[in-house]
Amino acid sequence: MKAYLTKEFRKDIKKSDVSEDDCKAAISKAEKGSIYADLGGGLIKQDIPRNNLSGARGARGIIFYKKGSVAVFLHLFPKSAKKNLTKAELEQFLKFAQSLEKLTEAQLGELSTTKGWKELKL
Repeated sequence: MKAYLTKEFRKDIKKSDVSEDDCKAAISKAEKGSIYADLGGGLIKQDIPRNNLSGARGARGIIFYKKGSVAVFLHLFPKSAKKNLTKAELEQFLKFAQSLEKLTEAQLGELSTTKGWKELKL
């Protein structure tokens, strides 16, 4: 299983006080079948507790996810700031997920160097 933090997501986690360990915990939950919401097209919305804070003080992540294969963290938002993506945001992420779906594991790995993604060591 490979996991990547996009450049945009890494900016989001700095603002939201979410750690890489928090992201690892979110993927671990998903791998065990605990997914907050399946958005379709390979996207999930997953709760990500901020530094062990729960409830409304936590965050939610939008993740391109293929069980046992790959997770790409795309977007993060505090639960207290918004509940869901707008229709336009969802369409944008679904379109991006379609392009990610077509990539091989090696091509996804290349994005970590060409697009500033960071591989999350699980």
